[in-house]
This record gives sequence, C-alpha cells and structure tokens, in this order.
Amino acid sequence: MNSHSQRKHDHVSICLQHDIEHKASSGFDAYSFTHNALPELNFEDIDLSVQLFGRTFSLPLFISGMTGGYRDAIDINGALAEVCCELSIPLVLGSQRSMLHDDHSDSTFTIARERGSNICISANIGATEIAQSIHHDGIIRIIDTINADWITIHANPLQELFQPEGNTDFRGVLKGIEDCRKRIQIPMIVKEVGSGISLDIAKRLHDIGIDGIDVAGKGGTSWSAVEMKRNEKEHSDYFKEWGMETSDCLLSLREFCENNNLALLSSGGIRNAHDIAMSVAMGAKSVGMARPILIAYHEGGIRHVKMLIEQFMKDVQRIMFLTGSNNCNALSQAQFKMNQRN
Repeated sequence: MNSHSQRKHDHVSICLQHDIEHKASSGFDAYSFTHNALPELNFEDIDLSVQLFGRTFSLPLFISGMTGGYRDAIDINGALAEVCCELSIPLVLGSQRSMLHDDHSDSTFTIARERGSNICISANIGATEIAQSIHHDGIIRIIDTINADWITIHANPLQELFQPEGNTDFRGVLKGIEDCRKRIQIPMIVKEVGSGISLDIAKRLHDIGIDGIDVAGKGGTSWSAVEMKRNEKEHSDYFKEWGMETSDCLLSLREFCENNNLALLSSGGIRNAHDIAMSVAMGAKSVGMARPILIAYHEGGIRHVKMLIEQFMKDVQRIMFLTGSNNCNALSQAQFKMNQRN
C-alpha cells in the first residue's frame, strides 16, 4: 500500500473511532421549530423532493465525500452508489487527488458509476490541487472518467496544518478555481471539511463563478483531531475545536445565496432529523451526511445505511407535518426560534 492509500485507509479507520468529533455541536440544537397545531395537510401527501442544479431528488439529502484511492474503498463507494440509486439522492465521492498521480486508483471511484449508472455523482478535488494549473487537465480527466454531474472543491486548511503530509501552500486557490471554472461545463461547488465558510469567502467565490457552497461547518468530525491521531508530534485541544458552527454559517450566508442564485448546502455535524430539517429551514437546498453513514455501513452494510436514512427522513416528514410544511420549499419558510439559555 502506497503512502496515499495508507492515508485514506487511516482516515476511514480513525473516523470509526468515538473521540474524533467536535465537543461543540453544529448549533442546530440551539433552535426549536414553532409548533403548528393546525397543519391543514395530510401527512401522507408531504413531498420530500428537492431540486438542485436542474435535477430532482427524492430527499433533501446527499452522501458527503468519504473515501477512495485504496482497495477497500471499492466496496464502500460501490455500496454507497447502490444506496443513492435506490433512494434517488446524490453521492459526493471522496477526494480524488490520487487520480491526478496514479490511474491505478481509478477503479475505487469508477465503481460508483458502474453501480449507479443513473445517479448524480460529484467529483471531488482539493483546493491546493486546483490552485496549480498543471493539474487542470487531470481534473477534467477525472470528471470525464466518472462522468461527473458536478464537481466539489474541498478547502481544508486546518486539516492540512496537522496532516503529516499536509500541503499548507494555499496561494493561488481562488485564481485556480476561476481558471478551471472556465474550462468546466458542469456545476462547481466549494466546500469546507468541518470549519465552515464565512460570508466574505462566499462573496469571493460568487465573484469567480461558483455555482454552490457547502458550508461544512463545525460540529461533526474534527479533521484536525483525525490528523493528530496520525501525527503523534502534534496535539492541541484548541485546534481540535476550531471553526464556525454549521448553523451559524447557514444563517450568515442564506440571504446572499438566495439573492445571487447560489445553491446553499449544509453539512458538518448533521446527526439527526432535526439537524436536517433545521438546515432546510435555514436555507439549505440539500443536506450532506458522512460519518453516521460510514458507521452504519461498517455495522451492517447497505441495509443499515438505508435504514438510517429512511428513519431520518421519516422523522423529517414528521417535522414537516408539525410545522405545516407540505414540501421542502414550505419547510424553508417554517418558523423557528433560538432556545432560551439557562
């Protein structure tokens, strides 16, 4: 196993451990929905579907990027593609950096298209890779190889700081995204990986033609904590907790994204139906989950993943009923308030 494959293997193994999440939540638990005692709708008629980049999906959920580039990832990505196919939701692949340097890793990603020929798949590449124009041809090859429907650019400066092999040269990322955007015909999303995206960054991304922003805020997996487990020379409780809560990011970006036709996506510490529903109420067009799905897959394969998602969605539907929301557009207008603090 080469160094890249070993790193990806380590990431999955560590993410199955219990002590790598932020101590603080994603912030959604600080808010409560206003109960509607007269919802004036039939529970069975509630529509959970959403539209994103011109496509309709059955649920306001997507599976966030997890893995690829090592042997076991074939099974994981293949299984996740089957789930997405059955439930009609998008799949974001794990980082495809390895495909820039080693075509032997292609099969760990192309398996998703083989097992889900009709699903919506997002390619996934890092900010430091797209910053280098020498990689742009390779990024286009990645898109073509998996027949990607959109591409996600992940910005992970905190993770790179603590990763033993980390690349902390983030110069030229905006220019690289802008130049690559001009060559790519599919939608392009920029996401964080657990520290959040501010309004200022959202405005700068809009100015260079980005189609969507996945805030990927604090509250779930702490990637600095993951890397500290791989790097025994580094330990910092302060940086394990660095970042902006997902809920704060959504509230900060909502008006700007709505006014500028930017798709606002939510991920980072999505752990239950309340987090999903509140994300939509705060303006998210769709909501991403990763670690809970990885754990479910590890515990019981495709069956457990489907059970988890279906239970969450049943509870989202119940929340919609109790807020008088007959579809996700209505849920995005549902009333909520911040809980009183003791």
